[in-house]
Amino acid sequence: MGCRVPLWPCVLLHTWLSVAGYQASLGFGTYQNGPWVTSSYAWMNFTIVAFSAWTVGQRNIKENCLILIISLFLGVIFDIVFLALYEKGFDCINNDVACGRGWSEFLWSFIMAVLNTMCKIMTLIITICEYLERCANDPGTGKASVTVA
Repeated sequence: MGCRVPLWPCVLLHTWLSVAGYQASLGFGTYQNGPWVTSSYAWMNFTIVAFSAWTVGQRNIKENCLILIISLFLGVIFDIVFLALYEKGFDCINNDVACGRGWSEFLWSFIMAVLNTMCKIMTLIITICEYLERCANDPGTGKASVTVA
């Protein structure tokens, strides 16, 4: 039982998409009123990347899979909220987005953020399979770890 899909390619993909999705907010391409998304978007995504690296690095612990599942689920919800709140439309003339280089970098970052959200759903499914596989390999599942004499 299990997905037989390794988790480490998802970690590399999320790392790259998180950097690319936040690229326009680093000052390269910004709205005239500020960055296209807040820094909490980056904190959330890089925290998920850290949890993912922890889960890949320590295969003998099943609780880190559970933490990653919860953080991915919350990350998908918050990504949808971030993208819905900060997306101003794709009309660079009538919105407060600078046309030209800033506009193309905003569009690049927005598309990478959407891809990151879609890949989080795939990673969530793979992590659930990984969690079930780790629970199946644990002989102490369902038994109390503390005994009273």
